[in-house]
Amino acid sequence: MKRIVTILLILLCVAAGAARWLDVVNYTDLTTGFVTHGSYVWRYVVAGSITAVLILVSLTAPKQPHALDGQNKAQGVLVTICGILFAALGGLGIYQCQLQDRFGLLVHILYLFTGLWMLLLGKTRFTEVFEAPSRSAILGVVGTLSFYLLVIERFGLSPTGIVRVGTTLQGLAALSVLLFCTAQLKSAYVPGGKRGAWVWFTGMAAFLFATCLALPGVICTYWVGQSDFLQLLEAIALAVVGATGATYAVTVMES
Repeated sequence: MKRIVTILLILLCVAAGAARWLDVVNYTDLTTGFVTHGSYVWRYVVAGSITAVLILVSLTAPKQPHALDGQNKAQGVLVTICGILFAALGGLGIYQCQLQDRFGLLVHILYLFTGLWMLLLGKTRFTEVFEAPSRSAILGVVGTLSFYLLVIERFGLSPTGIVRVGTTLQGLAALSVLLFCTAQLKSAYVPGGKRGAWVWFTGMAAFLFATCLALPGVICTYWVGQSDFLQLLEAIALAVVGATGATYAVTVMES
């Protein structure tokens, strides 16, 4: 029953993503990020309402889901794809970054470690018994630092504002991915760290914000030349992390 509820919520998130796509195409000024029809508040009401439902359902998750200890090929494939995307993003970003953009250069250097960590994590999901991706958690910590900096960049350094729904959703996408990857890190290295409710919620939140709500806006701005390929690739990489979060959520409820 819990697994069916999770699948229904995944479909709800997809429906919200489809609505966001239509909203961006028809009722958003892509050059400024402001909505052109209706109040921006209703966009946040939809996202906030779904988030509230996710919080409530997460309370029903098993405390220590044993399913996360076993093999899961779907997770392995998605996490491996994440590793490839972030490695490519890091390499391309380093190549394109100007030397004076030290913050951006640091983020993309860290993306290389993110890619490496996710490749190792993906490998563990193909084994019958889960093992830590590396002997030390240092690689995982360094690989997750890129998301900390991304959150700082999107909320603190980018021209964001609550009335610019797209930029705010991108910031929330980065934050949700950070929380989910931190939950993965804790699950991999901390004994008893596989907290079902937190893994479920952060995975679903990453799917909602990074995959369903933030990606449509970046794709549309890329089409009209307001975003570059590096930003599109970054949004796609985060969206795949969100899709991975959805598979983790389904697995948690199988326990």
